[in-house]
Amino acid sequence: MAADMKGSSRHALTALRGVAGTPSATDAAKISQDLFAAVAVLDSSLPLRRALTDPTRDSASKSALIEDLFAKSLDPASIAILKAGTSDRWSSPSDFPAALEVIAVEVEAGAVDGLDVELMGIAHALSSAKELSGVLMGGRAIDSLVSDLFASKVSAAALRIALSIARHLRGRHLVAALEESANVAGARRKKIVVHVRSAIALTSAQGDRLRTALGKELNREVSLDLSVDASVIGGIEIQFDDDMVDGTIARRLADAGRRLAS
Repeated sequence: MAADMKGSSRHALTALRGVAGTPSATDAAKISQDLFAAVAVLDSSLPLRRALTDPTRDSASKSALIEDLFAKSLDPASIAILKAGTSDRWSSPSDFPAALEVIAVEVEAGAVDGLDVELMGIAHALSSAKELSGVLMGGRAIDSLVSDLFASKVSAAALRIALSIARHLRGRHLVAALEESANVAGARRKKIVVHVRSAIALTSAQGDRLRTALGKELNREVSLDLSVDASVIGGIEIQFDDDMVDGTIARRLADAGRRLAS
């Protein structure tokens, strides 16, 4: 998603954010649905992606193509985002639909607090079910799987995004794609998602203290993604972005073993 974009695509994504703005919850839901629908169309046709991102083609003809494809099915606000995207320069044609997915998640996250936590929770629930590993790479059963498991447990926005991503994985693993979306949602709320792995579940009070301490250290609002892993043995492992702070006994034992063997 956004983290993979470089050069002109990153600048184009920034411009799209300005066009999308901060819509209300109702408008955000519709824009998100529209953009994911557009992503499905773009994903289905490489020639179309190339036509809409061709820098040698004039903006007017690309806007006309957007109108022909989507005017009858998408709202004007969504059409405006698509047209703005075609007027920008992209490093790769595949970056355009990827950026639309980012914007779809961000507009929902701007209207629904806690979306990052819900999406990460869905990802963790799916990753813990080892028998589902084949299904999670995509397949006809994936829609009903996600709906059956989470329809009554998460917000409409989280379910909508999870289903949309599941239908259009573009070669990604569903769990990884959901984790990416959770990070995008957290960033939109100017929060950083911190992954915490511990041998036993943290209490609510412990989680609150850890969130406060990390927030002060990182100078950001923190959203905790908590998971329990018996292999940790004791202590906690904390990871955010590309950084990891490992305070687990397992790591200390491993380090001690390496020192003795050297």
